[in-house]
Amino acid sequence: MKRRVRGTGKMCFTALRFKENRLQESENFIIDDTPDTDEAVRELLLRFYAMRDDIPPRILLETAPEEKELLEAFFASKAGRAVRIIVPQKGEQARLCDMCKQNAAQHLALYEGRSMKQTAALDELAKLLGLAAPPAIIESYDISHTGGQDNVAGMVVFQNGRPLKKAYKRFEIKGFSGQDDYASMAEVLERRFRHYYEDEEGSTFKMLPDLILLDGGKGQIHAVEPVLAQMNIHVPLYGMVKDSKHKTRAIAASGGEIQINSVRAAFVLVTEIQDEVHRFAITYHRNKHRKNTISTTLTSIEGIGKARAKELLKHFGSLRKIKEADVAEIAQVKGFSASLAARVKEALGEA
Repeated sequence: MKRRVRGTGKMCFTALRFKENRLQESENFIIDDTPDTDEAVRELLLRFYAMRDDIPPRILLETAPEEKELLEAFFASKAGRAVRIIVPQKGEQARLCDMCKQNAAQHLALYEGRSMKQTAALDELAKLLGLAAPPAIIESYDISHTGGQDNVAGMVVFQNGRPLKKAYKRFEIKGFSGQDDYASMAEVLERRFRHYYEDEEGSTFKMLPDLILLDGGKGQIHAVEPVLAQMNIHVPLYGMVKDSKHKTRAIAASGGEIQINSVRAAFVLVTEIQDEVHRFAITYHRNKHRKNTISTTLTSIEGIGKARAKELLKHFGSLRKIKEADVAEIAQVKGFSASLAARVKEALGEA
């Protein structure tokens, strides 16, 4: 009995050999993934039984290869009796095939450093979206701002179903001011894939994702699709849609929405990705907004420009510590005279 499971760039074939209804042998074979799985199955069968004389009367497979009759004839001549290749649909033989598939999935997960939970989620997500294989690298993007101010975006990366934090990226929106989430998303994706083409080897930007998930619906997808097409980037693109309670409820495609059941492994993974990219983007935004607010407070003081405000913050570390400092301590900062320090102290008031 043989069953295959696709991984992220690899395939695992598992062979379970039974004798008198008892499992006698279990073997796993990891190979590079290939679109021609029929040829891979045929080659594996021939190699597997070339090393063995005891060919069983029945070989159970997940799907029948195109050359099923020729293989049966070849194995029959080698075994000296009839050999049948069967694709079971129900009953005990189908249950054994499912057991074989679970064995293959577990072995592939161990090989790739994934848990069974992550393997199941990626496999389910691939089926849900019609992907050729489970996505090894998933990139997700979210926009964050306050009323159109301090526009930023966060990019998170999941590898084999787990956060790859060394590949996370932050973007400050530079192309315009004001609020436009669609234009922001388009700018960020254009800048991200410009790095893909221009960065040197070793940059995490050089990793091409297998799937892109945007926080949002069809609007974000339609804004980004032309960017990817223009840059010759052919990566499946979907959105993550939230309900009125800000909980993930569906995956958006360019032509509509794909509902995901809340008990499915794919739902749990997509929710985790959406929550993580939102956390990453909003944390960056809050830090940037806080720094800009502090800088505005300081630059509103006569004689304090951006450069001097930066020196103050660099020296003291926070607005609270500047307020706590006395005039003499402020005057020690590069570019500050006693009179300017006194003006700062007067403007900020007593701590």
